[in-house]
Amino acid sequence: MIYRLLAKFNDDFGLLVFVVYLGLFLLAFVSVFIFPPLALVIVITGLLGFVGVWGVVMLMRGLERSMARRAIQQGGCPCCQGALLATDVVDPDGGFYQQCEGCSQAFEQSGRRAQDEDLYEEDETGVSAL
Repeated sequence: MIYRLLAKFNDDFGLLVFVVYLGLFLLAFVSVFIFPPLALVIVITGLLGFVGVWGVVMLMRGLERSMARRAIQQGGCPCCQGALLATDVVDPDGGFYQQCEGCSQAFEQSGRRAQDEDLYEEDETGVSAL
């Protein structure tokens, strides 16, 4: 349950940050005409805020991967607690993924969830086809 919440947070955090920064941009734009120093303060605070956002992203991804590694070592899927199978799906670097029987989510040994572009199948011509 906690892993699913953490994974959902990591998936949607970029959109949340975008919406917050868009709102701050609109506030700064309006404040240019009302009280110009406020716009400068908002811009500087927004630029410095990127450091905090980066820290939150690194912390949450680290926690997600740590929880996933622990579940993978126990032989279960971090998402649904189903059984993991070693698959023939190979990434470009030559590693392999473990895929869940129940939810079909694939994981690397490091705990990273496989993205769609990681899971590709090549045809005879060597062209990637999803």
